[in-house]
Amino acid sequence: MKFSLLWLSVLCTLPFYLGAKQSLIQEIDDLKEFKKYIKTKPNVLVVFAKNSKALSPYRQTFNEVSQEMKGKASLVVVDCGEAKKLCKNMKVNPASIELKHFKGGNFNKDYDRKMVTKSMVNFLLDPTGDIPWEEETGAEDVVHVESPKAFYKMLRKQKQPMLVMFYAPWCGFCKRMKPDFAAAATALKGQAILAGIDVDKPHQMELRQEYNITGFPTLYYFENGKKKFNYGGENNKDGILSWMKDPKPPQPKEEEKPWSAEPSDVIHLTDDNFATVMAENPSVLVMFYAPWCGHCKTMKPEYAKAAAALKEKNIDGVLAAVDATKEKKIGDQFKITGFPTVKYFKDGEFAFDFSERTEDKIVEFMKNPSEPPPPPPPEQNWADVPSDVVHLTDETFKPFLRKKKHALIMFYAPWCGHCKKAKPEFQNAAAKLVAFCAVDCTVHQALCTQNEVTGYPTLKYFNYGKNPQNYMGGREEADFVKFMKDPSNPGATPPPPPADPPEKQWADIKGMENLHFPTASNFDTFIQDHKSALVMFYAPWCGHCKAMKPAYGEAAAKLKQEKIDGVLAAVDATAEQALGTRFNIRGYPTLKYFKNGQEAFDYQSGRSTNDLVSFMKDPKEPAPPPPPEPAWSTVPSKVNHLTSKDFKSFLKSKSSVLVMFYAPWCGHCKKAKPEYQAAADKLAKESDSKVFAAVDCTTNEDICKTEKIDGYPTIKLYSDGNYMADYNEDRKRSVAEGFRHGQTDRDYVKVLKDITVLDCDTEVFLCCKHLKRKDDASAALKELEITVAEVCKYDDKPVAHLILGILYEEDKRFDEAISQYEVSLSLRSTFTSALCRSYLGKTKQILPPNLI
Repeated sequence: MKFSLLWLSVLCTLPFYLGAKQSLIQEIDDLKEFKKYIKTKPNVLVVFAKNSKALSPYRQTFNEVSQEMKGKASLVVVDCGEAKKLCKNMKVNPASIELKHFKGGNFNKDYDRKMVTKSMVNFLLDPTGDIPWEEETGAEDVVHVESPKAFYKMLRKQKQPMLVMFYAPWCGFCKRMKPDFAAAATALKGQAILAGIDVDKPHQMELRQEYNITGFPTLYYFENGKKKFNYGGENNKDGILSWMKDPKPPQPKEEEKPWSAEPSDVIHLTDDNFATVMAENPSVLVMFYAPWCGHCKTMKPEYAKAAAALKEKNIDGVLAAVDATKEKKIGDQFKITGFPTVKYFKDGEFAFDFSERTEDKIVEFMKNPSEPPPPPPPEQNWADVPSDVVHLTDETFKPFLRKKKHALIMFYAPWCGHCKKAKPEFQNAAAKLVAFCAVDCTVHQALCTQNEVTGYPTLKYFNYGKNPQNYMGGREEADFVKFMKDPSNPGATPPPPPADPPEKQWADIKGMENLHFPTASNFDTFIQDHKSALVMFYAPWCGHCKAMKPAYGEAAAKLKQEKIDGVLAAVDATAEQALGTRFNIRGYPTLKYFKNGQEAFDYQSGRSTNDLVSFMKDPKEPAPPPPPEPAWSTVPSKVNHLTSKDFKSFLKSKSSVLVMFYAPWCGHCKKAKPEYQAAADKLAKESDSKVFAAVDCTTNEDICKTEKIDGYPTIKLYSDGNYMADYNEDRKRSVAEGFRHGQTDRDYVKVLKDITVLDCDTEVFLCCKHLKRKDDASAALKELEITVAEVCKYDDKPVAHLILGILYEEDKRFDEAISQYEVSLSLRSTFTSALCRSYLGKTKQILPPNLI
């Protein structure tokens, strides 16, 4: 009876255990075990409970968190009623429960958020980050959008006007604005919706791209589910409330008062008075500045106070300033390329540069002007610095990445400050893991353009050279290492480096003051105000853009000088991405002509000053482009155009086939086509077994991938369906003639014939040697040496060298041949003799067993 009751109790409880998920929470009461555990786990949240009763209300929440964070974080429960020694050692005495986070065996921080599953999961996903905005006190009336789907649904259903802040958690400006935004949301409750979207989260990238969010915070105003314009008020509660009463697009800022109009003891120099001031003052410090320059604005009050101090203390010397954007002659004379630039002049002559920017340093210097020590030597090229970072080029980029499962690439510019800061961290990470690579975009511009690099540094992750993804993590060694250990779980996007304004990018161009630099906010107004406008869309790093800039600036000056009706403008399309998308900008520079406020046509003429001025005198639309070139496969010729369906079968059906792998847009391919066709037509009259063929790699990617085609055109020789060699000589008709008659340096037909003889001679020698017929073997060896010499004469393939190594059984010669020529398995097609194959296989195992 007792036995039956026992089984009955077990059976009654069994369904409960079968249906429940296994708990992932670790319960530890031993100090030594606890320390060992937190050292072996990188992300641990520890719950210290006064007793089991205090823990009971939260067990379900902890179980949910442990299940959701499986593989990403660990939860540990310590019952201080049972583990008194452990809690005492950790200096924990909970009134009820306390949660502490440990990272890499070390205490990180106390858990300070809500005791709900969502909050705890968010904390464990980013335990060093700030509290999510939706959990902050006072942010309850902000609508926190969790996903693109939720946002689109809100746009469809919400009838009230909406102000949406797109932000990133790490953004300092966002943090400062959040309290005011939340307070405004409370004040406007029932009248308008104020929403916040963290577009730094990977799953929110769709919204970030759709609304072209390039900086934080970005605020857009919506009505009836559609975006109307950018927020145009002040970034505080009162500013938001005031603007929401009468929403309007951002108003252009009032023109700033020139520095020369402000009262101060600084002498403002011009092209006209520069020489006079220098002649009258033996000791002059000159600050060259630009009105828009932020560093100049910071330095101005310090400079003005220093000028006043010199006068007050009767210190010899004066402080002067030059607006280099206006006084171009002086700026050009002293080669001013950045702002502020400060130069010291003694007795009217330039003496040396000065780098200090504060009042006390300037005053101290003017008491006894002396030249500073020389600058440090120029920075070494990163590629020349010993490290584990692999520096890729146009030639090595694709071949290298194809072999790497994981690769993180930093696209950089040597002058970029953010890049310099990230380099040592990137190098340290490379020393721990493989496939950290770098590309210098000032050298390999085409490569960076192909990979859509618009700022520095840009970091992208590749999987076997495919599926590029923008790197979403921080820029410290630990961030890089963590990402590469788990690329599928990226962190937060680092803030992009701020781009220089166009005025600064063009500051050293003559005629720059006659150019216009419209932005997305005022572009429509600009083209309405100018009936005839030519706009250059450019990228700061683009070499062709840089080459065109001087002529463009000079042309703008001539238009004004000759009073030609029309203006020239420039738009940095990497900064004004909305304009780049709107006008479908695909390359740089792209020039578009606008007439009467409307886009008229693309400018297609020359890029010299005279070309631009001539065009603006009489703007005319270019002639329509010629009709598209017919597909090569539709042009009548004896070239056989192969596809994925017939490639292999066709090669096997012919004794010799010369194949050109090409792309229709490739200039070298277009140049080679006529000669290739002519040779094919001529050969077709003489032979049916030796033919020419072509493969379009843009429509037959699988073939070109299998045949390892990395550039166009690539010409390969095949015999009886087997690859023989790459053809790399002159692509004119002489090449094809040589294919027919053996008139070129690399006579492939001759080589093919001799390799066959070589194989036969090898077989004869091996048979004689195997049968121990010494005299016959000796004679066969002499014949074989003659054949080897012939092969070497016409071709540099390692076949002959391998054969010699085998014949003389010299391991050294054999190994050198392999290392020197990098023998590949494609050589197996050279050896048609089963006996020769067998001998090769037994000697060095260069062929796989299934081919021997």
